[in-house]
Formats: sequence, structure tokens, C-alpha cells
Amino acid sequence: MQNKSILLVFLGIVLLSFALLAGCPGGGPESTGVTAKAVAGGIEVNWNPSQKADVTGYNVYRSTAAGDLGVKINPVLVTGTSYTDTNVESSVVYYYTVRSVTSGGTEDTNTEQASASTDVNPPSGLSVQINNGATHTNNPDVTLTLSATGASECRVSNDKSTWSDWAAYTTSMSWQLSSGDGMKDVYYTCRDAHGNEAIPVSASIELDSSGPSISISSPESGATYATQFELKFTVTDPRSSTISCTGDVDGGAIAIGHVDVGEQDTMTVNANPGEHTLTISCNDGVNSAEESVSFSVDTTPTGVELHIESGSGYVDTRYVTLDVIADNAAECRFSNENKVWNNWVPYVEEKQWTLSSGDGTKTVYVECKSSEGQLSQVASDSVVLDTHKGDKISIEIDNGDDWTNSRDVKLGLYCFAADQCRYRNEGGDWSGWSSYATRKYWTLSSGEGDKTVHYNCKDSNGNDLGSAEADITYSKREPNPPSSMSIKINNGASHTSSRDVTLKLHATNADACRLKNYGESWSSYRGYRTSMDWTLSDGGGKKTVYYQCKNDYGKESAHASIYLDAEPPGPPKHLSATVDRNDVVHLSWDRPSGDIHEYDIYRSNTDLGMFTKVGSTRTTTWRDTGVSKGYEYAYQVKAVDSAGNEGPASNTATVKVPGTETGGDTDEHGCKGSAGYVWCESLKECIKPWETDCPELGAGPEISGEMAEE
Repeated sequence: MQNKSILLVFLGIVLLSFALLAGCPGGGPESTGVTAKAVAGGIEVNWNPSQKADVTGYNVYRSTAAGDLGVKINPVLVTGTSYTDTNVESSVVYYYTVRSVTSGGTEDTNTEQASASTDVNPPSGLSVQINNGATHTNNPDVTLTLSATGASECRVSNDKSTWSDWAAYTTSMSWQLSSGDGMKDVYYTCRDAHGNEAIPVSASIELDSSGPSISISSPESGATYATQFELKFTVTDPRSSTISCTGDVDGGAIAIGHVDVGEQDTMTVNANPGEHTLTISCNDGVNSAEESVSFSVDTTPTGVELHIESGSGYVDTRYVTLDVIADNAAECRFSNENKVWNNWVPYVEEKQWTLSSGDGTKTVYVECKSSEGQLSQVASDSVVLDTHKGDKISIEIDNGDDWTNSRDVKLGLYCFAADQCRYRNEGGDWSGWSSYATRKYWTLSSGEGDKTVHYNCKDSNGNDLGSAEADITYSKREPNPPSSMSIKINNGASHTSSRDVTLKLHATNADACRLKNYGESWSSYRGYRTSMDWTLSDGGGKKTVYYQCKNDYGKESAHASIYLDAEPPGPPKHLSATVDRNDVVHLSWDRPSGDIHEYDIYRSNTDLGMFTKVGSTRTTTWRDTGVSKGYEYAYQVKAVDSAGNEGPASNTATVKVPGTETGGDTDEHGCKGSAGYVWCESLKECIKPWETDCPELGAGPEISGEMAEE
């Protein structure tokens, strides 16, 4: 009976002790209901609030092995019931234990664990192309070609500020660029199923919705022209200073090429008789324009000329030779005094004809027609018929032409009652006497210039019948101003960053030439040459250089334009640099205002301090794969405009490429113990002993049972 009483007392004491432990600070462990789940950027740990009195917060422990407490990962006491662990690695299973702490600093001994793993790496390999990589578009509605690895949802933006809604990953989508012409950027980012968001990438394209305009001033619509006529047109364009054009007449090509915007172009075109449509098409590299005009070509013979006996003016016989010149003529007919016309006969340049009877002034008329039956105007020539003796004498060179490019000419001659005649050039001696003829081939004096042929005859009795002379200009080239004028600035470039340029020049039959800038005075005339250096006028913008050449017969001019852009663009803004899990550095920046052609990327190893160009891009993002683990790098970006001007550098962005894994539970060398890394002094790096041999560690340190228990 006494032993039974003792037993009851002992049981009562035990029960009282348990009750006291449950209600006292630092007592036995209680269930925390701890849970762990993957979230964006890490693992979220949640637990139930402690029911113990005087609990002021919680500590969170993490290990990579079930049952191990691991290390405390919260830097300060957690007062809530949730903690997000961001210092985690992908695909590693972590075990979490939560212990409450009282105001006195006493921590409970709870060992309840929850485990989870996650993927902290955002989607990789992001790329975006606009209209398959085109550099220009005339429509703000474009197609985006998209690519990303590990993406769940993606979104797009025109300004990296206002984004589209997150949508399921796709490789293609329609998109509308921001309003207004100019360079347009499109930004693209994605996130994975855990919410890890990638650094945005971008692509650029120039929007040009306003095309060229063409104005044709000749031929005019509905007008009639000869088979050869002048084409005159002017092209305007808001984007370019020069533009490429082609032309055709009813499908037959007209060679045009590049023309200066805003300047009238003139060229000679040929077309057959009939109705025609002429079309000019121009393209500025993005937009095209086309303009057509309808007209007709009439082959009515024009410019019909008639000369009696080479235009000698006097004849002593009714039987003469007619010289007839008529374009497009198939048949002609003739009349004395415009009274009775003979029948139509095939066109010939020389025709034998009989004048009307009786001395006096005789007039012969001619009319021609084309193979289509179209009639020419009527032409005529007069001559004095004198069948009696007289002192009338005349001479004509090459039918009265003013100019010849050959010293060998044909003389048209007349001298009434002449038997013998002689000839001489200006300043020369008379030829010998020869029988009278109405035509003679003659050689002018040497050297170019004005020439005179003198003519003198005598009758059969030796009587002098008088003298006559005729003038003509001899020149190896046609007595016209210079032609085929052209000028190119820097081989036809559209932009330049320097006032100092090179001119390519061309002119036909030019003796001397001069140049000037728009709004400035002409230079002095200098001998013709095909190239020279030149300095444009001050200030940026469109620059026009005028080129003028002359010879003895006049002047002709040409001009060319180029845009001078001597001012570099501004610096890119908000440059940032990050590194991903694959040790690839990602750069991103904002576009400066103005004309931007591309960006130059500069990099410096911060140990050296020198920036070196490492790449170029037309977008506002760039990836650097040429970096090394454990090094810190600095980056700058400079914008380059269409003229090649490189602007000032952006802000400097620095980034360090991680070495062997660090962070969280690391020792003084940066070795992460929870991941199994230890320091190897001889190798000077963190290693996993079972993967890499370290001489001073041997086969790896043995861990005693006491150390393992700790």
C-alpha cells in the first residue's frame, strides 16, 4: 500500500513538470506547421505563430540535407510568419526549420522541417526582330519575330515604360510602332513560371510613311511631239537628298538613275509615231512613287529645205539640180511658181528639174509626205535665170552652213558666162585656172577658226567677171557650250561629317571650269579636270556645290548636294549592366535624340582602366560573352550618326562576373559550405573535395562523430 502511494506521487510530479514545461518560456518544442514553396527569385517559407508566451520573433535555418539544422539565414529576427530565401541555387533541395525566440533571447529546439527547390534563373536567349530584321518600314503595323528559352509569359513595349499585358510565350506577333516618322525601338521581356523576369532586349527600325512625289513638266498630257523630245521632271522627298528613278515609254525602258531631290532633270527621249504613255517611278529606299503622262508623236516631215543649184542665186540655164532635205519623207512633189504640181515621186536628196521659161526670178516649190501619208509644210527656193551675158557671181560653202568640223568642204558656185575660175583661202595664193563648174570640193586652211574662200572667174575671152567670197567656221568640236555636265560629292554619298570633300567632275568640250558653294561667290576659272578637293560652306544641313564650265560658244552648269552633319549625337542614357547564370553580361540603355545609325560598345577591365571598343549594334541592348569569371568590368556606350560622327560616352556601368559560387553561408575565402565547397590554398580557389584533388587536403578531411553531432 505504501509503494502504491509513492508511485502515485511520482506520476503526479511528472505530469506537473510537463505542464510547467508547456507553459514556460524555453520549454519543449511545439509544432510550427512550417511550409516551403518556390516563388519568383527564391523560396518562400511560412509557419504558424507560436502559442508560447513572450515570443518576440523567429529564426529560420536552412540545410541541404534532411534532418540537419543547417545555418541561420535571417540576418535579423523575423517578427512575422513568412520569410523569402533569395540566396538559393536552381534545382537544389533546401530544408527549412523555424524556431521561435523569446524576449530574453531563448530559442526553442523545434526540429520540424519543410523542403522545396526552385529555379531562380530567368528566361534566356531573348531576341526580337522587326519585319524579319528590316531596317526601314513605311507602315507602323509590323510583325515581331520572338525567341526565348524557358519563357512562360512575355510582354512588349515601345518605350520600356508602358508595357503590353503579360501573355503566353509565342514566336510571332503583330505590333504597332509609336506614332510619327523616325527611328523606332521595340522592347521585349519574358518571365518563367516562377515569375523570374529576364532583362529586356530591343530591336530598332526606321518608320518612313511619307514617300517621294514626282512632277512631270514635259511631255505635257495630251500634247503632240516629234519622235525626239525632251523629258523634264522634278522629284521631292522628305527623307533623301538623292533618289533612284526609272522610266519607260509603253514598257520600253528609259535610263534615269539617281537624281537630286528638288532639282529639275532633263533628258532626250525617242518614241515612234502614235499614242504613248510615259511613266516615271522613284524609290527612296522605303517608299515608291509613280507618275504617268499620255501624249502623242506625229511624224509629219518638218524642216523641209530646198536649194536650187546649191543656193547659188543665179543660173544661165533652165536645167538645174534641186537639193532637197526632209526628215521622215517617203515621197515628194514639185511645182514651178506653185501653179501645177507634178506627181508624187520617191524622195531623193538631188533631183533634176526644169525651170519655167523666160529669164527672171524663178521659184520652185516642194512638198513631201511620210510613209503614213502625213504632209510636210511647203518649202521653196528662188533663183535668177539669165540666159544672156552678165557679171553676176556667187559662192556658198556647204550649202550655206555656219560651221563645219571638217576642212574638206563642198562649194556651190555660179558665175554667168564664166569659162575659167580660180580659188583661194584667206591669206593664201590663188589656185590655177580651171574650167567653170557649179560645184567643187575644196580644203580649208589649217587651224580652227573662221575661214574664208575667195572665188574669181573670167570668160572665154579672158575678161574678168568679178569675184565673190563665203565664210564658215571650222572647229573639230561642235560650236556649242559644254555638255554632259556632272558633279559628285564624295562619290555620291548622301551625308558627310566633314566640310572637306572630294568632287568628281565631268564635262564634254569644256575649256575652263569654276565652282561655288550655295550663297557664295564663284571661284576663278581653271583648266578642266576630273576631280578636286573642296571645302563646303559653314554650318550643318544640306550643302549644294555648283559647277560651271565654258568654251568659246557659251557656258553650262551642274550641281550636286550632300548633307553636312558635323555635330555628333548626344550620349546614350541610363546604361545598366547585369550578368546572368551563364556569365554573359547584358547591357541596356536609352536612345538619345537625333539621327542615330548605330552604337559603339567600349569595355574596360577595371584593373587596367583603359576602354577598348568591343562591338557595335543598332539596338539599345548588347550581350558580352567574352568575359572571365571573377573579374569586374566597366562599360560605356557611344552613339554614331549617319555621317559617322561618334558622340560622347554614356554613363559608366560596372559589373562583376562571379567566380566560384559565393553568398549566404560563406567562409573568409568566399567558399560556400552548404554547397560542399572548401578552400584549397595551393590551388587558390574553392573546390569540392570529391571532385577536385587538393594536396594539403589529401583524400578529404575526416569528420569526427563529435563534429558531426555539432
